[in-house]
Formats: sequence, structure tokens, C-alpha cells
Amino acid sequence: MRIFRRRRSRRKFRLTREGRAFLFVTIGVGFAAVNTANNLLYLVLGLLLSLLLVSGVLSDLALWRLRFRRKVPARIFAGTRSRIEVAALNDKRWLASVSVECIDEVEGVESSPARFLRVEPGQTVIGGYNFEVPRRGLIELEEMRVLTRYPFGLIEKGYTVYQPDEVVVYPRLLDHVSAPPVRPVPGDAAPIHRTGRGSEFAGSVRFYREGDEARDIHWKRTASRGQLVVREHEQDTSALVTLRVDNVVPVDTPDEGAWYERFEQSISEVATVASVYLAQGVSVQVQAANSSSPLVGGGTAPDPIWRFLALLQVVRTDAPKRPKRISRRWAA
Repeated sequence: MRIFRRRRSRRKFRLTREGRAFLFVTIGVGFAAVNTANNLLYLVLGLLLSLLLVSGVLSDLALWRLRFRRKVPARIFAGTRSRIEVAALNDKRWLASVSVECIDEVEGVESSPARFLRVEPGQTVIGGYNFEVPRRGLIELEEMRVLTRYPFGLIEKGYTVYQPDEVVVYPRLLDHVSAPPVRPVPGDAAPIHRTGRGSEFAGSVRFYREGDEARDIHWKRTASRGQLVVREHEQDTSALVTLRVDNVVPVDTPDEGAWYERFEQSISEVATVASVYLAQGVSVQVQAANSSSPLVGGGTAPDPIWRFLALLQVVRTDAPKRPKRISRRWAA
């Protein structure tokens, strides 16, 4: 979670559509008051100008001493709607901030605003906005614009907070992808041991519980303690699956757009299958043409695999060069 502070620059403001109409009416009343010297028109002109002045002052007070925090979710998947939370902190002692909006820029495109109706003095209000990233990879969160039209909607005043941030978008997960069964092979390909039903003694014992097998009773410890104790075993999770991703663009590809579409589909399939294997207790590693992912043990979170697939780039191979002809004169 990052804290964003306002730049020390003048706040920007503009007239809204209602504000421009209001200003047009004010100018018309002003011309009529000057031409007719009517005191009532002067009174109305003063009232209209005072509304503009009050609108500017109150909107400035609404933005004064406000801080914002942005919290990005731990996991963001391509093609899935995610929510970024924005917290507004009012550091003023007596005045509340009313009708404030925060608009975040994701790769130069403005998102939907996070709205705060009222933030009391010394209070923190959490808002947020939903957004959907169409593709995997690294995205940049750039500027955050803070705006308000309080109190009359005549003037829109705000400032910009520039705080770059990078978010890794995981590949799109598929719904109907099944992983083929894997038979655990004993060995130390991925030696990750957990307490459970297995073949090796873990070196620890526990008290007997209903349902434990009699062959697991440790008779020596039982005799010394005077209570039934059973052996704890290590669950074998040394099965390892290596998934491969072909990220090399063939030289003679007729349609690169179709190839990229199939490549992204394969990335999603590998990401889904890897999560299924890890949930089954099988260790997974993904290999590409020029790199490989970390080895993730079975039963753990697949985030290292998803991050590797999210940042995986395609590799282009140059066409084979023709061998140079050697002149007969120099060959002799």
C-alpha cells in the first residue's frame, strides 16, 4: 500500500457545462445592470458573483489536506474484473471533505472514478474502482487525478498526483482444463516432505487417536510413557511435472496473429494445469525455449509459475544465412 501526496503546485480548475451557463447568465445580468443602472440588477449580479466565489473557496477547502492510499490486489488475472481500493485520509481538524473523486490512470487510460461522498475530519474512508485488463504482462499505474465539483457543480477543481507503480497481471485461467493423472515417483526431484500418510518415519510421535492403525503404534514409546502413541509418517510429494511452452516464432509463419492467439491460449492452459497439479501435491516447473520457471513444490501457491508465465516473451529466430561463396582465386 502506497501513500500519495499532492504536488506543491497550483490546483487546476475549469468551468463545467452548468458553470459556463451560469457565467453566461452572470455576464448578461452585468451588462443589463450597467446599461440600465438598476439597483435590483446590481443586487442580483452581486449575488451571482458571490456564488462563484463561494464555490471556488469551498471546493478548495474540500481538497485541502487530503491524502490517498492505493492498494493493489495480490492477484490480478487477465480477462477478470479486479478491484483496486483507494483510501482517502482527511488530515483537517475541523472541516470535512465532501464529494471528492479519484481517477486512476492505467497505462494512460483513465479508469472509472473512486467516489467519496463525505470524509469527516481525521477519518479514513475506503473506496475503489473495478477494472479489467485484457492481456497478461506488466501494466503501469501512472497518475491519479483528484477532483471535486463541490458545492454547486459550477467549477471542477483538482490536482494530479504522479506515482508510478507496476502490477504483474497473471494469465487468464480456463474453466474446462483437466490435468492428466501423475503417478508419484520416489526420488529427490522435489524433496518436499509433509506430515501425513506415507512410507517413511518422520521421527516424531503423537498420541493415539481413534481410527489410527495398530501397525503404527510405537511400542517402545508407549511402554515408556504409559499411553498409546503412534508414529508420524512423511507424505511423499516428490512427484515432479515439467510443463513446456513453445515461445519461439517460426520463421515461415504465414499468419503471426493466429500464432500469437494460439500462444496465449497455451499460456492459459499451462497456467491452469500447473495450478491443478500443485493442488494435487505434485511439484511443477515450466520450461520455455530460453528460460525456465522456479521449481514450485506441491501443495504450495502457484504464484511463481503464474508470474513466470505472465512475463514470458516470445523469441524470434532469424532466417538461416546463406554461406558466403569463396572465390576460387583465394581458395587455391
